[in-house]
Amino acid sequence: MASTNNIAFTAPINPPDATTVITPEQIWNGLLLKIRSAETFVPGAIQSTKVVSEYIDQSTGNPVTVREVLFRETQKTVQETVTALKPTRVEFEQPDGSKISNVVSQGAGGELYMTYIFEWRHPGVSEAELAALFEKEKKMSQMAVEGTIKVLRQLVEEKKL
Repeated sequence: MASTNNIAFTAPINPPDATTVITPEQIWNGLLLKIRSAETFVPGAIQSTKVVSEYIDQSTGNPVTVREVLFRETQKTVQETVTALKPTRVEFEQPDGSKISNVVSQGAGGELYMTYIFEWRHPGVSEAELAALFEKEKKMSQMAVEGTIKVLRQLVEEKKL
């Protein structure tokens, strides 16, 4: 029985009403900070981040960070392997096979978008439980994208990126 919720949410990084424009370099630096300090970007979901190790994947040249995140709601610590694929993507993988991608893309007019793609694994849950989790995770995905963009803008305004 399938027990995976696949969800994606996209938002413009610099909408027309943005008072501060975030550059691609600032976005990337923000995503690198998010690897080390997830609670800065999603304080409602993540309480703390601890980097366990860092290395370069010899086959790709991409930096990989192993970190432990403490989730606020469940008070569970989960070890994630995070791969940074400069300048467009950060991949998070959890031990249960759940995956999260943070993707920065460009539209036809040069506008920048942030998309989070979630593959949440829920082994052993019923169809009804999976559907309830889907609704919760869908809302969370929007909050995570919009919250990350808001924090990026705040960090740029404070000259921290």
